[in-house]
Parts: sequence; C-alpha cells; structure tokens
Amino acid sequence: MKQKFIRTVAVIATLVCAVSAGDVIMVPSTGIRTISQAIVRARSGDTIIVADGIYREDVFVTTGVYLRAQHLHGAVIDGDGRGTVVTLAGSAGIEGFEIRNGTIGIFSRDADVVIRRNRVVRNWMTGILVLRHCPTIEDNIIAFNRGSGIVGWNLRAARGAIEHNTIAYNANFGLQLGGVSNVEVQNNTIAFNQRFGLRVNSESAEASTIRHNNFWENLRQFHDNPEGNFSFDPAFIAARVKYDFNPEPTLCCAILSTAGENLGARLSRRR
Repeated sequence: MKQKFIRTVAVIATLVCAVSAGDVIMVPSTGIRTISQAIVRARSGDTIIVADGIYREDVFVTTGVYLRAQHLHGAVIDGDGRGTVVTLAGSAGIEGFEIRNGTIGIFSRDADVVIRRNRVVRNWMTGILVLRHCPTIEDNIIAFNRGSGIVGWNLRAARGAIEHNTIAYNANFGLQLGGVSNVEVQNNTIAFNQRFGLRVNSESAEASTIRHNNFWENLRQFHDNPEGNFSFDPAFIAARVKYDFNPEPTLCCAILSTAGENLGARLSRRR
C-alpha cells in the first residue's frame, strides 16, 4: 500500500511538472504549416519544434515561447530580402535555426531572451541587433552579414551575456557596443570582419567585462583590444564552403576557453 501511494505521488508530480513546463507544438502538424501559425496557438511556456525545411516568413516569437529547430540548422527562416527575420519578445528563445536573407537577422529589446546555437548569415544589415536588455547570446555563428555581426545599444545584463559565439566575415564590425552598455563578453571568436572586430566606446568598455576572446585578422583594427584577450588563427575547417567554423585540431588551438573548451561556437556536439 505504501509503495502504491509513493508511485501515485510520483505520477502526479510528473504530470504537474509536464503541465508547468508547457506544451510542445510541432511544425508542420495538423492545421499548422508555418512557424507563425504555431506561434498564434502557443502560450507562454510552450515550445515549438520546427522540422527541417525553408520557411519564408518573418517571425515574431511571443512572450515566454521557445522556438527550437528539430535538427541543428536544418530549419531555415528566410526573410526574403527585407525586414527583420526574427523578433523576440520577453522571456522568448530561439535555438538551432539558420536565419538569413533579411535586413536584420534577429532583433531583441526585452528581458530574459535566449539566442542559442543559431547560424545567422547573409542578412543585408546586422546579424543580431539588441537594445536595453542583453540576451543570453551563446554558441551562435554570425557570419557573412553585410553590416555588423552583433550590435548592442545601452545594454544591461541582469542574466544575459555574449559568450562562445563565432562572429566572422561580416562587412562591418564584428561586435559593436554603443550608448552605455554593461555586459559580459567572453570566449568568443571574432575574426576576418572587414572593420573592427570590436567597436566599443569608453563608457561601455569601462562598464563591461570583455575577456578571453580571440580577435584575429579583422581588417581595419587600428587599436589594441582590451587586456585579457588573444589573437591567434582560429583555423576554421571550411567556413566559406560549408559554414564549418570548427577549428582544425592540428592547427588550433593552444588557448582554450575559461571552461577548457575551444573558443567560439561549440557546435560539434550537442550540449
């Protein structure tokens, strides 16, 4: 009798946790062909899982909804050459997508946003634009955008940080911090951008923690980067051909992250 009671309590606890964690909505599924249709049905706490394919739409991820690609970079959100491809409301998140061909790849200005493991490429201006609240920007590839990789303005980071991203081959700056920003920037690889790898004003430089990043061959870098950062060839395996930004192990890397891993996006294994 006692064992039956314990099992019953365990089942109830599991159900409560499942409900509190929110529902899972699949794209595509019955009556849902687009990501936007799934978001209309979603509530805060729900997760939307998107199958492989090209989705030509602009997406607004509503408060508390988490958007995840079923397979890493298999689902592509294509902005069709105009506008912001993905906009994130407060406590929303996006993970595992390729986001391309918009004016801006991802835009965020609210608190507790997560941008993780995405490939943000070939947008007409900025890859990721963030205002006021710094999201968790982690393990993304931000490359080949015609403007800067990441632009942040007046950022405050209660919980967010810019960490373990690969920001490369953008036509303007790799990372630009404006206004008065107070953020943590560490363990990133910022390489081969056509202007500065890092552009930051004195107020933001003083308030922010910028350390343990690798700045390499950013073409117009006329000033020294903050102390505690590095400069070595990241030895990308096949960045231009296959978007493979993993380092060639025989050529790189003597310097590892603060957790003993390679700098830049950690996409060679599921975390």
